[in-house]
Amino acid sequence: MNFDFETSRLVVTELTADGAVSDRTGLLLEIPEILTPAVVAYLPPHFSGICSSQDAEAWLDRMYSESHLLLVTARVDKTPVGFLFVHVGQERDAHIGFLLRESHWGQGLASELLRGFIDEVRESRTLRTLIGGVSLENTQSQRLFEKLDFSKRIDSQMDTLFYEIALEKSDV
Repeated sequence: MNFDFETSRLVVTELTADGAVSDRTGLLLEIPEILTPAVVAYLPPHFSGICSSQDAEAWLDRMYSESHLLLVTARVDKTPVGFLFVHVGQERDAHIGFLLRESHWGQGLASELLRGFIDEVRESRTLRTLIGGVSLENTQSQRLFEKLDFSKRIDSQMDTLFYEIALEKSDV
């Protein structure tokens, strides 16, 4: 499964542990700049405290082992602006997560990123359902999922809401 795609302002490329990143050293320097306290505030603890290239390398290795890791870069200047995480489970259902560099908030990039990903996987028919977990406190991401026609799941947990969107049309 290859999840690479582009939107009008973003280039999204899957990173792999054995793949060559054109500038791995540069990426390791960028990761602490992306994973600031505000960006990771609603994310699991292993996203916090990434302050050095060594921390970034350990974080990258963990991300490779847990999911498909996609690097989001700005089309214009190739600046890394965030990540998209895709964990494919049973029945071609995928849990997704994303984060964007704080300086790129409020520009509609999260919406563009997720809309582009939905279009890509819908077209390729690689996945059946996308599921996103959101902290109860993260109202902006909740609104984003709702805006993109994700439905709130009834099995949401006490501190996390789950949203899902079916990518295949049902035969009903």
